[in-house]
Amino acid sequence: MSIHSDHPKYPQFFRNELRTLNVIASNTFLVNKFRNLTTIADRLYHAYKGYKDKELLIRDFKFHVDFDIEIEKQQRRIVIEAGIRSQYSMASYVLSICEKNTPPYSIIRKFHFDYALPVAGDSRPKPVYHLQYGGEQSPQLAALGIDVGHLHPWLSLPRINYAPMNLALLLDMVFCEFRTADTVHIIEDSKWREHIKLNEDFLLRPYYLKVNGFVNHDHKVNSLIRDFNYGR
Repeated sequence: MSIHSDHPKYPQFFRNELRTLNVIASNTFLVNKFRNLTTIADRLYHAYKGYKDKELLIRDFKFHVDFDIEIEKQQRRIVIEAGIRSQYSMASYVLSICEKNTPPYSIIRKFHFDYALPVAGDSRPKPVYHLQYGGEQSPQLAALGIDVGHLHPWLSLPRINYAPMNLALLLDMVFCEFRTADTVHIIEDSKWREHIKLNEDFLLRPYYLKVNGFVNHDHKVNSLIRDFNYGR
């Protein structure tokens, strides 16, 4: 038993992300309040929706969007990115927060939520599901003229154990954390809650069941929870 043995197969994961894109694009409240988010979601959904599973197996899922949201009583530009390479050869979700919502943009926070398949014999293993602060400049940040040098991207440690992440869960976290009248309206909307429940069942429930099973049956001195988190 491994921590990620029940992680969704790649085509299933891809199709679930497409479902999220469609939910975003068809939400009239989001269309009115976060137009850039819904426009890009709609464009990407229609670009991918016709593919069969065997075609999705060799496709990368790439999504990036920037929009304004109120954080600490000020409008700020945030950037959300998803980079999932075929068969999870790389899987990363990124949330970046800028100091203000007008150019030149200055980044003040940057978080990566990654799914890293274990590599046998790796001298520097990492938790399978982990969170990182900082990271390198992405093409989307470069397009916005956002420099990340002051975050010291050469330092990739520590990688902190975290739960699995996908687009729906990341957006829900953003709306829950940065609460305004608009974001509260979104997170309390019944259809949005139904979609988040679906994603919790799809991605989080198998993960927590796996952790629970390990703790109850396989937790020993030579098999610690932290070993399990590293994919051992």
